[in-house]
Amino acid sequence: MNLSSTKKTVIASFVAAACMASSAVANAAPITATAKQPNVLLVVMDDLGTGQLDFALDSLNKKTLAERPVPVRYQGDFDKMVDAAKRAMPTVASLAQQGVKMTNAFVAHPVCGPSRAGIFTGRYPTSFGTYSNDDALQGVPLDIKLLPALFQENGYNTANIGKWHNSKISSKNAVADNNKTRDYHDNQIPVTPTEYSPEQRGFDYSYSFYASGAALWNSPAIYQNGKNIPAPGYLTHNLTNEALQFIEQSGDKPFFINLAFSVPHIPLEEASPAKYMERFNTGNVEADKYFAAINAADEGLGQIVELLKKKGELDNTLIFFLSDNGAVHESPMPMNGMDRGYKGQMYNGGVRVPFVAYWPQHIPAGGTNNTLISALDILPTALSAAGIAIPEEMKVDGKNILLVLEGKTTQSPHQYIYWAGPGAKHYSEENDAFWHGYWKWITYESNDIPSNPNLEKLSKGSWAIRDQEWALYFYDDGSNKVKLFNDKLDPSESKDLAQQYPQKVKQMKQAFYEWIKDKPKPVAWGQDRYQVLTESAKG
Repeated sequence: MNLSSTKKTVIASFVAAACMASSAVANAAPITATAKQPNVLLVVMDDLGTGQLDFALDSLNKKTLAERPVPVRYQGDFDKMVDAAKRAMPTVASLAQQGVKMTNAFVAHPVCGPSRAGIFTGRYPTSFGTYSNDDALQGVPLDIKLLPALFQENGYNTANIGKWHNSKISSKNAVADNNKTRDYHDNQIPVTPTEYSPEQRGFDYSYSFYASGAALWNSPAIYQNGKNIPAPGYLTHNLTNEALQFIEQSGDKPFFINLAFSVPHIPLEEASPAKYMERFNTGNVEADKYFAAINAADEGLGQIVELLKKKGELDNTLIFFLSDNGAVHESPMPMNGMDRGYKGQMYNGGVRVPFVAYWPQHIPAGGTNNTLISALDILPTALSAAGIAIPEEMKVDGKNILLVLEGKTTQSPHQYIYWAGPGAKHYSEENDAFWHGYWKWITYESNDIPSNPNLEKLSKGSWAIRDQEWALYFYDDGSNKVKLFNDKLDPSESKDLAQQYPQKVKQMKQAFYEWIKDKPKPVAWGQDRYQVLTESAKG
């Protein structure tokens, strides 16, 4: 790593100019002439539901959840699963207690690629033709500047450590036959054109895998600054160690790190190191593997927090913790808590995520806030905290939510937030037969390769729109009907109120139509299906 040791200070006049230059930072908290730019640590988990850590457990209705299906692989005592979830991520629980827990936070899409594209552009991914993971394989267009590039241009050391699902995947190299298993994570090495690699999009340093998940042990898919390298050992430890090393070598210079852990993305057929496994005893070793995997990531985050404290940097570090989307159904209870749906779907369970923000000098401890926010807001908020202006040509949809995080307002900066793309059943309970068969096949308990009728690329169109209280959904099931839920009163989205509130339906359909009507077509998904997204919202 070629890192400078100089520390940049923010000049008051620069901040004033920045605030005037961009409405996205106009309501930023003022930074004094002697204040130092904060470090920014963005921690993104992969498919972590709100119910799988101590985040939404106080709202669980055991009786209601007992009626929901549980996949064969993760069946067991509900109370033991809840206990495991309570203990799985103590560092995150501590950050939430010392910062603010946002309980009405949503991502830009219910699957990984488009969701992460939204975080790093601050834009709805539909605005550049990314409606699905298939679209995400084309990468974020090169003419769009990303969050790390703005930090880099303004004196930050920047690093991507872990998943980088924003590159174009041009091919997938195969490992040697003698190293192959039945798990594609062990067998495939995604390849990206140089211009799409993290170090060409604003990162000074990259220790990354480019798509989907990664093998938990001895991953073949790791690239260090564009070079595919061996990554022996336990991947979560490797990612933690890379982050620790980068922080140490940043010296006095502020840093931006995207720390994107690979867990708990399925399949987790391999166990984590014994010290993590021994902390859980749900009665189901598959569930123990799950909670052990996220516990290891949490411990890594704890080591990073301790290093920042030792360096005297913790108080001036803005930490965001979230998941890229909701949990898959092929996971242990409590999954997405009381929320309906799973990854791939636009119900709450697919797009509402655990979201914690921590910045001791600005965010009061112990806050719980139900204000509607989006992961799109991370870009303008982090840049505002650093006094960095956002160029108008970036066309950012996210809003600066510093005042919300600081508890100075409960007013959402969004009248509505929106989603559009395939309504994927790939990760839902409707695809249980495939996932059960896949688990058996990948662990060599069966030689029958299961077929998957619910691939995302085959899925029909779906959309959703939310405000602070209401959610309106459409899925192309042939009925041309929408569903309306009052999320404030019915977070499980169990009662369709569309017939009772026709005026609300009309209002929200019109708002969605005005948003979607000028969006470009998907770059890959559903060329024969995406038109329904517009047509269904007319009239």
